[in-house]
Amino acid sequence: METISISLDKVEVLRIMNRVAETTSIVLSLDGKEHRAFLKGVQRDKVTDSVIHLDFFIPSSGHKMELHIPIRLKGTPIGVEKGGIVDHIINELPVAVLPKDIVEEIVVDVSSFDVGHVLRVGDLEIPEGIKPLLDDEDAIMLIALPRAAKEVEEEEVEELEEDVEPEVINKGKKEEEEEE
Repeated sequence: METISISLDKVEVLRIMNRVAETTSIVLSLDGKEHRAFLKGVQRDKVTDSVIHLDFFIPSSGHKMELHIPIRLKGTPIGVEKGGIVDHIINELPVAVLPKDIVEEIVVDVSSFDVGHVLRVGDLEIPEGIKPLLDDEDAIMLIALPRAAKEVEEEEVEELEEDVEPEVINKGKKEEEEEE
């Protein structure tokens, strides 16, 4: 793989940095030829946090790339309206994909999800040519019903209020003498 150094306009770099993700292709013109490139790495100044170096990757047309595609949840789940909470476990899906098949994001309509619903990798509608690098059973997100601290305390108090006699395992020295 050949390394090429290029200079970019600072204003253009800032514009690019505000709208690109790992899955966003950028057209670079090098020596009069256009190349589809992806942002691979960003180096920032430790003091000012300004961009000092960018690494772009120009993939071969027939080779798969490994990258992370963002998962965007669309809608308000029914379970949230009932007091549930969304636990978004995996925000980006690691995949193997040809450059021509890359998508910006995977959108999932979660508006019909009720409390207890679990969205798994195998449930995602993944476009043709994209191979997830996770197991189909891995959870992406779930709708859970939170347990209020008050409910937990009430349950603990109820357990303590039950009339339960402690089990005597060993008798004390006085009790043994009294029995004799």
